[in-house]
Amino acid sequence: MVRIRMQRLGRRNRPFYRINAIDKRTRRDGAVLENLGWYNPIEKDAEKQLELKHDRIKHWLEHGAVPSDTVRDFLAKADLLSPKQKAEWEKDREVARNRTIAKKAGERAQAAAKSIGELAGKAEADLSSFVSTVNESLKSALSAVASGKPQEADAAATAAEGALAEATKAEEAHQAKKKADEEAAAAEAAAEAPTEEAPAGESAEA
Repeated sequence: MVRIRMQRLGRRNRPFYRINAIDKRTRRDGAVLENLGWYNPIEKDAEKQLELKHDRIKHWLEHGAVPSDTVRDFLAKADLLSPKQKAEWEKDREVARNRTIAKKAGERAQAAAKSIGELAGKAEADLSSFVSTVNESLKSALSAVASGKPQEADAAATAAEGALAEATKAEEAHQAKKKADEEAAAAEAAAEAPTEEAPAGESAEA
């Protein structure tokens, strides 16, 4: 099997990459069959960062060579992939983008789950139904992340955040009612307390 991938050269903070056709069958790292170009990421001029041997790359691709993901990005942008290969690249790119978007939604759901766990640990109101909703939403969000479905992940994250907001309101309402009840009880107790009478003889001396 022939792979087209990059080989790093250069010093520690000055990377330089050769793009090679590698025979993966010969040994672990593979033997270099042909140099097909280079990539210099520290070159300031973007047009001079990449050099590709178009004809030779097409030759290897036509003979079944498989580019690494990074090299495939270079080849796609240089219009060196066949229509079928480019369609596969575009599909993979879309999947990657969707997973990135879905991952952010998953992180939102995880944050909501953490927050409601902390809230439930100190709350006096019964928040079990909200906790259950958040946990189920988190499962749905993570499943959507794994499948690369951003819309489903976003919907699940929104549901988790909504349940967290409702749980917060429920606890605030519970605390407000508790305070009102305590104040009412205190006022009632004060009203029912007997009035202290003045000692006998004080009014006559006055």
